[in-house]
Amino acid sequence: MTLHSKIQDAADKSLKPSYFNLPPLDVSVAFPQATPASTFPPSASDYYQSDDLLSPEEQAIRKKVRECMEKEVAPVMAEYWEKAEFPFQLIPKIAALRIAGGTIKGYGCPGLTLTGSAIAIAEVARVDASFSTFILVHSSLAMLTIALCGSEKQKQKYLPSLAQLKTIACWALTEPDYGSDASSLKTIATKVEGGWILEGQKRWIGNSTFADVLVIFARNTTTNQINGFLVKKDSPGLTATKIPNKIGLRIVQNGDIILKKVFVPDEDRIPGVNSFQDTSKVLAISRVMVAWQPIGVSMGVYDMCLRYHNECCSCPIWSTTFHLSR
Repeated sequence: MTLHSKIQDAADKSLKPSYFNLPPLDVSVAFPQATPASTFPPSASDYYQSDDLLSPEEQAIRKKVRECMEKEVAPVMAEYWEKAEFPFQLIPKIAALRIAGGTIKGYGCPGLTLTGSAIAIAEVARVDASFSTFILVHSSLAMLTIALCGSEKQKQKYLPSLAQLKTIACWALTEPDYGSDASSLKTIATKVEGGWILEGQKRWIGNSTFADVLVIFARNTTTNQINGFLVKKDSPGLTATKIPNKIGLRIVQNGDIILKKVFVPDEDRIPGVNSFQDTSKVLAISRVMVAWQPIGVSMGVYDMCLRYHNECCSCPIWSTTFHLSR
């Protein structure tokens, strides 16, 4: 630091109040009548009048997911949102819910009804949208691709540990130049003796920085069609790095994937993915689950707003306003 900059810095400090750099007040002091977000409010409503439509099994799924999310995830979600990090210590808690794999039957998967799986996603999203995204990528994209398009050997090899969240998966379709038009992707797969060589780049891939198994889509240089591959973490030529400075879904670890002559053995080529139409089949099913994510978020927003109103709006004028908004 130059003498001039030191003088300027001292001058700037002298212009600021003495309390300028004090740490923020704890919310219990700053806003004592409000309950912090780490204590999630109880469900206030049968939001969509769906209770009577659920089977006893589906109601039990909703109950256990709701309890876990409120007790285990809510207390730490604000901290990890600020840090833009993933709370890995919670994975065993989520694994115990037995919702990974959703509607997939067999191979250690829960075989839930479509409604049961949807309700589970909504309950996760009610407390934290980032956590529901983690599960959707792992379960409704990666695991579903293996279940629908994988070989019997691949299903037996990968699905049991993925269902228990002992291993984590990601689903890599999007590229820097291709998002909604992902069928135009540039990543290529070239056939060689005993397997394939993958070269290319993926972007915005959730779970990619810590996934044990990466479902990668690439263009077959012989057929010019989209094929699918199962790539193991730390494969030579593979790197995945975190995308920083996000303003949304900050707990989700979206990454850039670089594939530099990554060898994939024939046994890890997904035999049921031979064109983008096969990829679209997975997307069509997974989007049903994705649709329940904003439903869950809306439920959480309602509960939070209702609690805020009840705790913080003692003024008659404000109370009337809030009642009107409800």
